[in-house]
Amino acid sequence: MDVFGKLTAKISPEKRRRAIIALGTIGLLLIFLSSFLPTDSVEKKAENTDEPPPASNESAEDYRKTLEQELCSIISAIDGAGSVKVMITMDSTTEDVFAVDKTESENRSGSESSPDGSVQRSEENEYVIVKGTDGSESTVVKKQRMPEVRGVLVVCDGAASAVVREKITAAAAGALGIERSRVVVTK
Repeated sequence: MDVFGKLTAKISPEKRRRAIIALGTIGLLLIFLSSFLPTDSVEKKAENTDEPPPASNESAEDYRKTLEQELCSIISAIDGAGSVKVMITMDSTTEDVFAVDKTESENRSGSESSPDGSVQRSEENEYVIVKGTDGSESTVVKKQRMPEVRGVLVVCDGAASAVVREKITAAAAGALGIERSRVVVTK
C-alpha cells in the first residue's frame, strides 16, 4: 500500500469529510480576502478602460536632443575622435497613429449591382473613440512615430584623420540606421 492509502485508512470517513469541508472553507476565505489586496495590474487595467493610453510625452525636439547626446557619447568613445559636437536634422515632426475599426463587406453575384457575377468588395474604416468619465470623447492613439533622421553633422578634433573619419561615419550611420552618405564628419 502507498503512503496516501495508509493515511486515508487510518482516518475515519467522518474526519475526512470534516477536513475536506474545512479546507474548502479556508480556500474560499482566502479567495474572498484576496479581492481586498491591492495589485498594480488590476488598478492599471481599471484606469485604462475609461481613458485611452497616454501618448508619449516626448516631443520631436526632445527626441532629437536625446539622439544627439547618445551619438556624441558613442563617437567620443572612438579612439582619436577627441572633442565631439553632433547635430542631427530630422525629416518631420512626430506622427500619431490612431486605432481604427475596419469593416469589410463582400457582395457576390446575382445582385442588381453586379449582374455579371463578379465579386464587389468594400472596406470601411472608423477611428476608435473612447468616452472619458467626464463625458469627453477622444481618439485612441495606437502608437506615436518619431521623426526620421535626415542627416548628421559631426564636428570633432580627430576628423583630420581619414581612418577616424571613417570610423565615426560608420558608427553614426549604424547607430541611427541611416546611409553613410547622410553623415558628414569634419574638423
